[in-house]
Amino acid sequence: MKALNSIYRTVNSICSRQGERATALVRCGLCGSATSNSKQFQPDFGLLFDIDGVLVRGKTPIPAAKRAFQRLVDSSGQFVVPVVFVTNAGNCLRQKKADQLAHILGVPISQDQVMMSHSPLRMFRKYHDKCVLVSGQGPVLDIAKNLGFMNVVTIDMLRESFPLLDMVDHNRRPRLPSSPIVNLPKVEDMMNENALTFPVYKVDALVQFFRTEVLIGQESKQFTKNDITPLPKPDVMQRLYMRVLQLVFRIRPESLYLVPLSENIQHPQLFEGVAPIMNLFLRMRQFLPMCHVYDFSLGDLLAPKLKQTIVVLSGIMNFLHFRNQRLDETLAHQQSFRENLDRQEACKQGIKVAEKRIKELTTIPPEQQAEAKELDKALAELQEGTEQAYQKVNSLKAEVADGKNENIEQTQKLSQLKVDVNDLKEAISKLKSEIVESPEDLKNTMMKMKDNIRNIKDKKEAKDEQLVENQIVLQAVNDKKVEIQFLNKLLQDLQSSLTKAQQLHEEINTLVRSDEQLEKELKAVGAEEGQLKRALSMKQDKDSKQHIRRQKRKEAKDHQMRSIMGEYDRVHLKREEVVEKLSGLTNEMQQFKAKIQSMRDTCDQETRKAQAMYDHLRGSLDQFHKRLENAIAESRTEMQKMKINF
Repeated sequence: MKALNSIYRTVNSICSRQGERATALVRCGLCGSATSNSKQFQPDFGLLFDIDGVLVRGKTPIPAAKRAFQRLVDSSGQFVVPVVFVTNAGNCLRQKKADQLAHILGVPISQDQVMMSHSPLRMFRKYHDKCVLVSGQGPVLDIAKNLGFMNVVTIDMLRESFPLLDMVDHNRRPRLPSSPIVNLPKVEDMMNENALTFPVYKVDALVQFFRTEVLIGQESKQFTKNDITPLPKPDVMQRLYMRVLQLVFRIRPESLYLVPLSENIQHPQLFEGVAPIMNLFLRMRQFLPMCHVYDFSLGDLLAPKLKQTIVVLSGIMNFLHFRNQRLDETLAHQQSFRENLDRQEACKQGIKVAEKRIKELTTIPPEQQAEAKELDKALAELQEGTEQAYQKVNSLKAEVADGKNENIEQTQKLSQLKVDVNDLKEAISKLKSEIVESPEDLKNTMMKMKDNIRNIKDKKEAKDEQLVENQIVLQAVNDKKVEIQFLNKLLQDLQSSLTKAQQLHEEINTLVRSDEQLEKELKAVGAEEGQLKRALSMKQDKDSKQHIRRQKRKEAKDHQMRSIMGEYDRVHLKREEVVEKLSGLTNEMQQFKAKIQSMRDTCDQETRKAQAMYDHLRGSLDQFHKRLENAIAESRTEMQKMKINF
């Protein structure tokens, strides 16, 4: 009610001021005051009205609101100033709400003058062609179609398609699943304004972060938790947002206080107080979508609320964390690039040293070339001698193996002969025991024994001869063994020399392989160097282009600054002229006020005189009435006496 009364007084005062400046007078439809007919009144402001509790209570209008709206329309029923109605209700169409307000307030209202809670969804044009899930009260399908959404799925449609999802309402819970809707389209997006893509931090964490990462000096010391809770302080929040813009975009806070200069702007001095707030608001509206905050309004600067402020600061804190992380990764990549460059230089130096070393190892000095040739010839002769020696040793090994086999056979035969001798001795002992006294038998046995002994002696002599032969062969074998040992020593010496030669050959092969590997690495490093050079040249070209762009921007900014300063000087002169005019007008206003005061004084004197005359006449009339009443009373008494006498 107080707000409507203040608006009513403001409208009346504006209309009265327009009427005082008029030359040719007509009646104004706003307040009934006089306005100029030569120049039509064009207001430079508009009015925003809340509905529930401000203009109406339920369906009953507030009386002061109805009277105020009668003043806001002219004789033709049109608003004399722009008027918009805002409400957080969303259970009906805008046209229906406009018709209700027009019927209640008695003024014509169109749907374009009504802003409801779902009206901003018109801006989400990228979702209008997609299939969206809509929930709410009222005719949600008609509201969504009116907002521009072409493919809509409501909660009721979703429940009919999937009845088992609705398990809260026991009255509507189906006992058996009904047939689902086959043609229900796939929901591509769901509008939910409360969904955040970043964590909401606590107030203590926010204060600690902004004190350490954003603010510096006394501002960091003075920023406390009390600046945010229970109600955020507007000046502190504005200063904090300025510091955030300075940290991210290098926008100095002083630049936000520059007034936009233009010859078409009337009274630019009126913008000085509004310029920093509006500049800060525009910058924050450009910056906060990077932080995934899309509902920042001017009220968050002028009268911030705790919950919205915490969400905005959390989004900024999350963005700054991401920015610092990316900066660290960029610095790490730059550091690794520098280390790779240093490693490349070290590899180049190592390759040069290896090339020198390989050249030294592969080239033979002129004074040692003859010796090297002699060594090559000696090495070839040695290899041929070793091959012949290997052949001789192999033949000797074969002969030794054959002699060993023969020796084994002779030893086996000798052992067999020893067994036979033992058998004969046993037979002789048996024969001696079986000797009979008969001389003939004895003679026969003796003859047999002599024959046996003769045979044994012959065998023994043969065996002795064979044993001597075997001993001779064994001696030859021992001699061959000694020769073989000597040849083995020679072979070991040759083998050691061959191993040394093989080691030298392997070292030469390893050096050749290392040379090839180093050449491959050199080629790879050369290719990498070429890539790095190309990247470096591209980066240098890009840096030079950016430098040229920065130089051009700087020159453009300097030129713009000079033009702004010149414009500022011109505007300053105009301001001085305007100030002089305003001072003249203030003097005239003071004189006019003095005249009005003198006229009021004279009016007060005349009213006092008139009051005195009125009081005098009133007293005389009272006295006359009293005398008249006395005369009437006396005449009545006389009439009564006369009646009595008659």
